[in-house]
Amino acid sequence: MHYAIPNLKAPSLPRIFTLYSKSLPLDLACRIWDVFCRDGEEFLFRTALGILKLFEDILTRMDFIHSAQFLTRLPEDLPADEVFAAISTVQMQSRNKKWAQDKVSPA
Repeated sequence: MHYAIPNLKAPSLPRIFTLYSKSLPLDLACRIWDVFCRDGEEFLFRTALGILKLFEDILTRMDFIHSAQFLTRLPEDLPADEVFAAISTVQMQSRNKKWAQDKVSPA
């Protein structure tokens, strides 16, 4: 199957593919990039909001510095199904366009 890369300006594309590569296990980051290629850049924002929602209880008890350190390197044993479940709860709407994630299988 061929995926079209979303319409982004060329200089931003290399930086896009580094998103989540340091903070998430590589296999999970690669799966997020795959869905990004399928669904577009809004999925990257939904991923960020899903991760924040997933760790909301932990993050709200931390100060800014500890939160930033935690988000820089998330747990290595982070289950992909939990991440994608959290992402699927995020609803976005902009300029009369509503984004809702189709079910993404974690495998």
